[in-house]
Amino acid sequence: MRPEYDLLAGKQSISKNMCGRHLKRIRLERHLTLTDIQAMLKLNYGILLHRTNLGRIERGIRTVSDVELAVFARILDVSLSDLLWGEAAPSGKQEMAHALQTVEIRYAQRRPSSPRPKRVSKRRMPTSSEAP
Repeated sequence: MRPEYDLLAGKQSISKNMCGRHLKRIRLERHLTLTDIQAMLKLNYGILLHRTNLGRIERGIRTVSDVELAVFARILDVSLSDLLWGEAAPSGKQEMAHALQTVEIRYAQRRPSSPRPKRVSKRRMPTSSEAP
């Protein structure tokens, strides 16, 4: 998975999703417009997603829900793996770690590179007024 670069800032950009560039590539291979995808989402699944939001997904500046990802795969007749990884999924732990470095993780935290010391819990002894 090749990360995209911000040419103005001269640095690697972090995406908010893993599927955007694959979604765009597959959509263009099928000669579909963003408006076509928008119409299919609305007519077939009752999902109202404006084409500007579809463009933001493709550019990696909007997150994608699991439902949206599943519906995109169904509409484009591809596997979820094809949408997430493109032609070749990472085969090992190091490849997966490298692939995930290009994606912003919002709700989970990355493990620190060096192990942190274990926290020792301090149990408070009940006072005589708190005793049963």
